Amino acid sequence: MQGHCTSIKFLYPNLLPIAVLLQDSSGELALTVPVEKCWKLLPLGSKSESNLESLSDLDVDDVVGTTDSSELEEMNPPETLQCELRPYQKQALHWMFQIEKGRCLVEERTLHPCWDAYQLADKRNLVIYLNAFSGEATTVFPSTQQISRGGILADAMGLGKTVMTIALMLTHSEKGRLPTCNSNLESDEDNISSHGMSKFSSVSRKGSSISGFDKLLKSKPSLIGGNLIVCPMTLIGQWKAEIETHAEHGSLSLYVHYGSSRLKDAKFLVQSDVVLTTYGVLASEFSAENSEENGGLYSVQWFRIVLDEAHTIKSSKSQISTAAAALTADMRWCLTGTPIQNNLEDLYSLLRFLRVEPWGNWSVWNKLIQKPYEVGDERGLKLVQKILKPIMLRRTKLTTDREGRPILVLPPANVEVTYCELTVAEKDFYEALFKRSKVKFDQFVEQGRVLHNYASILELLLRLRQCCDHPFLVMSRGDTKEFADLNKLAKRFLKGSKDCLSGDSSAVLSKAYVMEVVEELSKGEGECPICLEAYEDAVLTPCAHRLCRECLLASWRSSTLGLCPVCRTTVNRQDLITAPTDSRFQIDVEKNWVESSKVSALLKELEKLRATGSKSIVFSQWTAFLDLLQIPLSRNNITFARLDGTLNQHQREKVISRFTEDKQIVVLLMSLKAGGVGLNLTAACSAFLLDPWWNPAVEEQAVMRIHRIGQTETVSIKRFIVKGTVEERMEAVQARKQRLIAGALTDQEVREARIEELKLLFT
Repeated sequence: MQGHCTSIKFLYPNLLPIAVLLQDSSGELALTVPVEKCWKLLPLGSKSESNLESLSDLDVDDVVGTTDSSELEEMNPPETLQCELRPYQKQALHWMFQIEKGRCLVEERTLHPCWDAYQLADKRNLVIYLNAFSGEATTVFPSTQQISRGGILADAMGLGKTVMTIALMLTHSEKGRLPTCNSNLESDEDNISSHGMSKFSSVSRKGSSISGFDKLLKSKPSLIGGNLIVCPMTLIGQWKAEIETHAEHGSLSLYVHYGSSRLKDAKFLVQSDVVLTTYGVLASEFSAENSEENGGLYSVQWFRIVLDEAHTIKSSKSQISTAAAALTADMRWCLTGTPIQNNLEDLYSLLRFLRVEPWGNWSVWNKLIQKPYEVGDERGLKLVQKILKPIMLRRTKLTTDREGRPILVLPPANVEVTYCELTVAEKDFYEALFKRSKVKFDQFVEQGRVLHNYASILELLLRLRQCCDHPFLVMSRGDTKEFADLNKLAKRFLKGSKDCLSGDSSAVLSKAYVMEVVEELSKGEGECPICLEAYEDAVLTPCAHRLCRECLLASWRSSTLGLCPVCRTTVNRQDLITAPTDSRFQIDVEKNWVESSKVSALLKELEKLRATGSKSIVFSQWTAFLDLLQIPLSRNNITFARLDGTLNQHQREKVISRFTEDKQIVVLLMSLKAGGVGLNLTAACSAFLLDPWWNPAVEEQAVMRIHRIGQTETVSIKRFIVKGTVEERMEAVQARKQRLIAGALTDQEVREARIEELKLLFT
């Protein structure tokens, strides 16, 4: 067969010369395309089956940007939903329902993300599809299919993702379950392979299954279950309450799968319409399934799995992420207001869980997205945008409807920064501490070993930050000999107290701890395996695993005994080794109580609110500071409750219930970590953030607990910053971090950014 040699101008000239495969009704013709003679390509007009992306630079805001919901259809929920959905929530219900019906598999053909569509500038109006990664071209529409039905509901915090999900569960409960899509998997995977990945022959169809789960996938559970909802422990009570409130009595049966007495029998689990569990339980049963073949949650083929606060699985190598991806289900959903935080790799874990092929395969993701992105190749970001477009719905409070009005109107939230001035004694104490800290930091900079000493630098900064809250926090332990000569200034602050700074002068850390910290932090890394944030108030288990104190204790059912979340070794609380970042008191703080400038400022604000009877939440990231705050609150007869990570699920529910219902309780002391995930605390209309957090998104999440649906009062948010200290410079670092997150940095760029941030803090 002979044919005419067609010249095409390629989008990425660096890939030429390239063998192009043109397919049409007359047969196939392999051609080599010369670069010298090029025909102009016109962008394909907007059609239902494809869309040519602009060649302008894409930024990460576009990648996870908001959805234009003005054209989305609405769907009324079933009568079994006992609340009225807002229009944008009805749109989400329709979108989710259509995806679960198999819209992406049957009703529409979606252009494979690796391909771009062009129209030849000739009379035939021939459409050419080009694969910029493999160098192929074809006239046959290269569609892609999603192996599992589901997606990412990425609406901003406070828009009601929980009630949207409940509406979806009730809709299917009323209409009956949809047929599974297993019958289409064979052809779908073939389609993906032939159109999207043929150039990468090492990625076979078998390889597109979830790597590492072959054993689980070969023996598919025979028992069919209902809805599995996985959430942080803090949200179990809220999910339970929301289902009981919004679902008509008897419409959804609910079982809370949590605690040592939970039943793992699959025959029991499939009897409930909704099974509610935590990420900790999931990780535990995944480990048990592999070792004892007693899978619990893994012995059921679920109809639908919902991951709430799905960014919890962002670290693809974590046990929680692996455990979530190994579950079997027909429908899969991720609920998160922050689908990407620091790096594009955050999205990989979500796509792996969702079975969005072939992007759940690391070799494909790394080759086509991660590596191009890390070297500044815009194709990586462009590809992510195309992947997310059909499977992610994201709206914010600023999103507008068809008439241009905001989709959600809430009372205003006024954010104010209160700058505190240190007293003379506090200032002397802080400046002495800062000078000693800066000398050490400058030594690390001169040696070029800043990140190799990252743990030590964090310790220096921790002391400075705590000093801004209250000098007692710095004087609470004697585990740093180099600060022992602060006795004089400490005594001056205490106004002559004789028993300050008593106790041991140093804390002895095990060799295993030192080796682990050096290994983790030598590259400027290290995060708690539970919360996936930098360690705060860290402890070391006897099995040499380092975790945040709150995270560890919150994962235990007992207050004195539990399992290591990493290796499942039994750990006694008394055997925990406190890392240097911990702060507990070795002086009688109540007897020697002195108000710091920040505490005084807080008390003035609370006194103003006392007359109104309005409730407030006081956030701090250090439970030791919450301990201190209890002293002046009690002395001033301000009734309070307290919520931190040391409380179990039942205790947390009780605290939240008391704070919401008891009019006498006007203040809730809350650790920032415990309050930053999913809680609904609209009973309060004021929030006080006493210390800045490294990641500004954590502060935002905490504040969103009160500024959300259900709030009827104007919200006041006050951040306390001590002037002329590291806290003021942290504000600049936070603003810088927002820009860095928006730019989705590579690992190397993150390390370099950390060094610059540290230099800024010590100026």
